[in-house]
Amino acid sequence: MRKSAGILTALAVVVIAYVAATWYVGKQARAAIEQAVAQANERMAQAMVAQPGADRATVAVVEYRRRIFSSDVVYSLRLRNESGQLQEFLLGDHLQHGPFPWDAVRGGRFVPMLALSQAQLLPSAATQAWFDKLDGKTPVTGRTEVHFGGSAVSDWTFKPLNLAQDGEVLKFSGATMRATFDNDYADSRVTGGFDLLDYSNGEGERMVIDAVRFEYETATEAEATRMNATTQASRLSLQLPDESTVSLADAVMKVSSEQNGDLATGFVRYDLGQVRSGDADLGSLSLGVRGKDISMPAVSELARVYDELSARHGPQQENWRLSPEEAALLQDRLFALLASNPVVTFEPLVWKNDQGESSASLSLELTRPAQPESAASLDALLQQALRGLDLGMRIERPMFVRALVQLQDGADDPQIAAFAGELYDNYAQRLQAAGLATLADGAATAKIVYRDGQVDANGKKMPVAEFMQRALLVLLM
Repeated sequence: MRKSAGILTALAVVVIAYVAATWYVGKQARAAIEQAVAQANERMAQAMVAQPGADRATVAVVEYRRRIFSSDVVYSLRLRNESGQLQEFLLGDHLQHGPFPWDAVRGGRFVPMLALSQAQLLPSAATQAWFDKLDGKTPVTGRTEVHFGGSAVSDWTFKPLNLAQDGEVLKFSGATMRATFDNDYADSRVTGGFDLLDYSNGEGERMVIDAVRFEYETATEAEATRMNATTQASRLSLQLPDESTVSLADAVMKVSSEQNGDLATGFVRYDLGQVRSGDADLGSLSLGVRGKDISMPAVSELARVYDELSARHGPQQENWRLSPEEAALLQDRLFALLASNPVVTFEPLVWKNDQGESSASLSLELTRPAQPESAASLDALLQQALRGLDLGMRIERPMFVRALVQLQDGADDPQIAAFAGELYDNYAQRLQAAGLATLADGAATAKIVYRDGQVDANGKKMPVAEFMQRALLVLLM
């Protein structure tokens, strides 16, 4: 009898200890959720800070019902589109508290966890049509294991969708996504993809995207935050009324950024394995853009002022009628961005076709004008803001002729080919005569460098005024 009582007492102690541990872990899970939501909002703000309407996306916890062994949470993702309309997406999350969530144990997972999350998309005005198509079933589900020590693994499934409404047709193959988190949830890696997205609006416009795969990574160390992302698609096509269908094959977009304190460096590159317009194969295209020493607080403040002006005067800049005070404010925020001496580089634009290739690159070193009020004109202001410029260009004659013939829908038209050849020869010879280019091996090459008020054109130095005069003569001859 005493032995039985001892066993029951020990069992009661274990149960009480487990309930207490579960209650505490549930409390910690809520803290982790609040931290994750805050980080999500911060990173979305950083990603969109250089865009008009940088506050268009926010995540919030709209409901949190906590119990001893589990909690139910409702999240809201609110997006504001270009026209200012607000769309809300709701996500319901059932959290089983650790250290050993029952569903994980039942599934053979005996690893201690902070929580096991099983989430699903909830109906809202933005998603109701998707639910209706699935007879009320949720189209998005996710399972997340939140581990002790600031790590987590999350798997998501998006169900297929075929929707036709008011002339619009949307076909979606469904998608999968996996996210892993480490370093107290500050580091992340997201991978996923889908096979097909096909949208048409019934007015002759259609967009098709095939076989998309993406990978996104972030890492944080001290004050530095790094991000790398790669998105690949086997094909993208765009069809417009009365226009040739534009198709891109083997398209890759790479984005990276690093922020250390207030300054950031960013890079984006596009590689298109094949560009087609109708039946014409225009070849391959690559382009990269890099920014260095960009002041993020200055970018944020410039974006805020731009948003205020856009809300006041409308989204179309050409319709703005700025007051002197508004113009001065916008100029001041722009000059504040130039104060960090940023550098913007357009890395080689390389266009290849079956007749050769051409390339161009441009680097701009900028600074805040020393005395902007003294600038008599926009040209003088730009000259104050420009510390340096480096332009490189190489255009091959056969490649240029082929490209121009194809763009004129005359792939086999000898007259268009002759015109393109004459156009190339005319301007190439003008540039060579002005000392702004050299001709060799069927290609025109230019190397223009600007530093300290002097221009170096293909090894020949000259004042800016002389360079501008030579360039104008080429255009006006």
